[in-house]
Amino acid sequence: MAVKRKVRFVLGGILAILPLLAAAKSYYYPEISTDVMLQADGSARIVQERTYEFDGRFSWADLDLRKQGAADIRLNRLALKTSAGWQDLTPEQGNSDRSLYLRWGYSAEDEQRTFLIDYTILGAVKRYEDVAEFYWKVIEDEHQPVSRISVRIILPGQSPDLFKIYVHAVARPGTLHFAGTFDTAYINQTGIPRNAFVEVRALASPGLYPQAAQIPQRRYEQILAEEKQNFLTATFRSHFFIPLGLFLILVPAVLLIIFYRKFGREPKLDYEAMYEHEPPRKAPPFVVPLILHQRPDKSGMTQELFRGLMAALLGLARQGVVSVHEVKEGRKIKYEFRLDKPDKLAASGEFDRMAVEYLFGKFGGGGNVLTEEMIKSYGRTHPSSVREMVSSLYSAGIGWWPAQLGVEFTEAASRRAYSTYCGLAALCFIPGAWLLLGGLAAIAPESAAARIPLTVVAAVLCGAVYFLTGRVITRWDPIAYLEHKRWRSFRKFLKDFSAIEQAPVNLLAIWEEYYVYAVALGVAAEFLKHVTRLAEQRGTGLALPVWYIGASGMPGGSLASLSDGLGGFGAFASNMSSMMSSFSTASSSGGGFSGGGGGGGGGGSSGAG
Repeated sequence: MAVKRKVRFVLGGILAILPLLAAAKSYYYPEISTDVMLQADGSARIVQERTYEFDGRFSWADLDLRKQGAADIRLNRLALKTSAGWQDLTPEQGNSDRSLYLRWGYSAEDEQRTFLIDYTILGAVKRYEDVAEFYWKVIEDEHQPVSRISVRIILPGQSPDLFKIYVHAVARPGTLHFAGTFDTAYINQTGIPRNAFVEVRALASPGLYPQAAQIPQRRYEQILAEEKQNFLTATFRSHFFIPLGLFLILVPAVLLIIFYRKFGREPKLDYEAMYEHEPPRKAPPFVVPLILHQRPDKSGMTQELFRGLMAALLGLARQGVVSVHEVKEGRKIKYEFRLDKPDKLAASGEFDRMAVEYLFGKFGGGGNVLTEEMIKSYGRTHPSSVREMVSSLYSAGIGWWPAQLGVEFTEAASRRAYSTYCGLAALCFIPGAWLLLGGLAAIAPESAAARIPLTVVAAVLCGAVYFLTGRVITRWDPIAYLEHKRWRSFRKFLKDFSAIEQAPVNLLAIWEEYYVYAVALGVAAEFLKHVTRLAEQRGTGLALPVWYIGASGMPGGSLASLSDGLGGFGAFASNMSSMMSSFSTASSSGGGFSGGGGGGGGGGSSGAG
């Protein structure tokens, strides 16, 4: 049994390695040389030498010659080049109305091999009244990269009155030369990318093909118009796509400035107060953090929402529903919450009840005691539940302010302007990215495939930047903006000792209420430090809360111990909030090279393995 297991293990390992070994193989064509010998009967004999550069071990190759635009294709010879000359090969053939498929065997490993493929295309030349046209893909549609091609077009006789060649390829233009005898043309081109066909369109006098049936149609002017269009298209792509694409991509930046200047500037208010010495309104502590943000984002509000829950819990403590207990463990002080009077919850506000439901009901397991360990454990083991809780809290909290203020946080006109900007930016940016990619492919087709992923990623990132920065177009509604500024001033007041020291209110007597808001606003430690210092300076007592039970077991405690304890509680609330956030992201002779094309016959695919 042990031997069988070892055999299975070895076989499994071999099977696992085989795909990796196969993936390591590769090849390309250093050169493909093609002679196209056009015949008086309208057929074309193709003699092509293909040189393969193999990296790895190979044993077969194939070529699928499509018959599109031809009556038939017949193989004359397939041979392998050796030191002794050409060695004939007998390939497997698959002949159908669609194509002639060839597959042959050989042996090669980390070396070059050259094959001769000789075949005849019947009906390759179309003889019209005013022109004879050979239109064929000398390099198929699907293939590995080709470093260099050379093509020789040989007419069945001289054609001094009409001999034009047009080459279509997604590659840099090559060279085209005509023999002085007006019967032969030479094409050379380099850097043919993977899966990019090379197509030749040869025009000559129809009198060269007396044995070919004449099509009763005049096509010469139409063909010239097609080639002119191909040339203009290719020229436009290579010279104008990139600058036009960049222009369109940059248009949204200009639009952003225009839209911001018209819609995005915040409204001017007749409000200059540096501090607010009292809460601007009687707002539930839980919702207070939301007014500090023009566009509160649920994914970024987890920490503040949880801090709001802690503040709501303290608010319940002030009502006598909950008590806070210090629990000393060695030198550490931890906190424990006890739901002392659950029957009084019915009279509490919506957010107070939600705080108890989530904190005691979920984190505390439904009991009347809630500890730090319970909060941490539930957050770690139920992250999806925490995310659902945050979503629910966000939905409830975000609706409170518009209901109270009678307006949304942002002005309706600015929201419509932002939507319009996003639409216009997309209409500019998406075509711009497409034009930029097309222009890069036109000027450097051999590396276009490698550049596509990078261009796409860069385009997506650039688009995301536009849409995100476009949010500056939205501005506060004046009513909401005033409320926002007042709460920021109140938060600043809680942090600034000099403001507290000069407060016109009897702060020492009502500091508990302010402390609840300080927890919600994330400045609890600073506020408690300042209010304690104020009490010491004035030599007056500080009303000590009965809901806070020190480690000694007594309510309130001394001023110093209360300051230390509640100061620690502020740090605890911030820490718990941060932890919860972590649980919840285209004459008589001429022609040339152009892109476009694709209307010629032939094509197909090639491979090796």
